[in-house]
Amino acid sequence: MKHNELNSVINALKPAMVGELADAAYERRPDAPLVRARAGTSTVNPHLVRERRPARRLAFATGATAAVAATAVLAVGALSGGHQGTRDGGTARTDTRTFLLASAETVAKQPVTHGTCWYTRTRMWQEVPIPTRTREPAHVPTSLSERRAQNYQALTASSSEDWRCTPPGGTGIRLRTHAPLDIQFTFPTKKNEAAWRAAGSPPLVVNGGTTASKPSTITYDGRSHLVNPAIGSHEIEWKTIAKLPATKSGLENYLRKLWQEDRKGGANGSVGPADFGLYVFESARDLFMAPTTPGTRAALYRILADFPSVHVTGRIKDREGRSGMAITAQTPDGVVGQLVVDPATAQLLDYEEFGGHAVSKAAGGGVTGGEYLAFERQGWVNRIGAVPFS
Repeated sequence: MKHNELNSVINALKPAMVGELADAAYERRPDAPLVRARAGTSTVNPHLVRERRPARRLAFATGATAAVAATAVLAVGALSGGHQGTRDGGTARTDTRTFLLASAETVAKQPVTHGTCWYTRTRMWQEVPIPTRTREPAHVPTSLSERRAQNYQALTASSSEDWRCTPPGGTGIRLRTHAPLDIQFTFPTKKNEAAWRAAGSPPLVVNGGTTASKPSTITYDGRSHLVNPAIGSHEIEWKTIAKLPATKSGLENYLRKLWQEDRKGGANGSVGPADFGLYVFESARDLFMAPTTPGTRAALYRILADFPSVHVTGRIKDREGRSGMAITAQTPDGVVGQLVVDPATAQLLDYEEFGGHAVSKAAGGGVTGGEYLAFERQGWVNRIGAVPFS
């Protein structure tokens, strides 16, 4: 790993965070120098709100040195991907927390920006069936491996550009979509491709059309619910996104209230996950890709850092060849989803959902997901049709 990458993460850590990491290092290995350094200091619960917590002073220089050294060691583990997110709460769990808190510090320093239109360019990969001239089998597949054998016959990919603009007066919303762009499709095996050709090489479904579609631009006016981000069964109105809580305590209280409502049946009668950390993880994609404030995004990272169901599993390359850190949510049945984050900017690069259900190794699950979105570019612009520089 490059030294400048490590230095950028360490420099992003605030003094308050250094103190918290010293606590974590002490709990893992309470060696004599740290015990002496902590003498006479108060113990701080790492789960308490810390946005306004003053920087803690360690009693001796040896303690301060140990804290910085612990920070460096943990940052190395988080960025190198040397640990694979074990579930036993050991070293990898500390590295997960370190990376997520460092990401919070990085994003919290970003400026608050504004504009007339929120622009996003995304790329979607889809597993699609190949139409055949045969009747559907009488047997309905129940296992993941059976569903994949029947349905996962082609993989399509396409990009789309979207503008969501608030007109003068702040009522309603104007939308523009330009899609599908840069269409590609592949087959997992030669047998799949042969079946497609035998069926007459029909167009395959892509996001916004088929593999035979030409790009088109659609502009229309509508109500904000067409583009509202979702948290569980709840839609967050477009005009209120910038007003979401910007502290860990405020956002966590807000999300817990929605989670408890979903656990009782939710807005549409569905029941949310029993694990609050998984609930937050499932909402993170929409919140990260929406124009939330840096404070809200930082608070989201801090909340995710508290839950053992969330793991940083190491550095990977996404389907576009970009390097990022993989963050997964895990249940006893397996991994249910993955976020890929740029460690330098803490921006979301990709989101993958594994078929909407937990994927276990026994069921043949793994890296292939039911939905895969890459976030190629996003940002505020001042007119519909414009594209941000980065």
